[in-house]
Amino acid sequence: MDRQDSKLHEALDRELDEGEKVLWVAQPIPHVLKRDLNEQIRTLVYIFGSFGVILLSLAIADHFWNFNEAESPAVLYVVSGLNLGFALMSYIGVLIAANRIAKNTIYAITNKRAITIRVRRDGSITERDYRGDELIHLARKEYKDGSGTLTFENARGAGHSSQTASRHKLQAIENVIEIERMLREQFGDS
Repeated sequence: MDRQDSKLHEALDRELDEGEKVLWVAQPIPHVLKRDLNEQIRTLVYIFGSFGVILLSLAIADHFWNFNEAESPAVLYVVSGLNLGFALMSYIGVLIAANRIAKNTIYAITNKRAITIRVRRDGSITERDYRGDELIHLARKEYKDGSGTLTFENARGAGHSSQTASRHKLQAIENVIEIERMLREQFGDS
């Protein structure tokens, strides 16, 4: 166990109430998290990448066939390069972010609640807990290998007119269907 794992487990231990028992604990799986994040950013990368390729094609065509001899295609080269660079950097950013999130996040289910803990770069800890009566609309996204993401809404404060339920995830976890069953058995179907 490395220092970060130790810090996450210490944070979880500190969070537990007297007599509270941990039923399951895990960290996001990096390659599954990369796949999830990649799906979220794929459209953005596709748009910028496609736009960059189109502009680059126009610039090359203009350069070789001199469609407009009065103007240089330099602007098209610059803009297309920036778009392609942004698409590439977005993808690289997703890979880096996935590793950092997986390394700095821990999920737990106890006999009283579900807990997520994330250690930030500055060492601060963000903890969220979800009591059984607050978990609503549990949904599962499962991949062929059995890993996946559980999405749910936290109903805390949803009864007040100024607040609505917010969406949360146990993302990139192994055997996602068993964890969903555990949540339903522990806290009931919502």
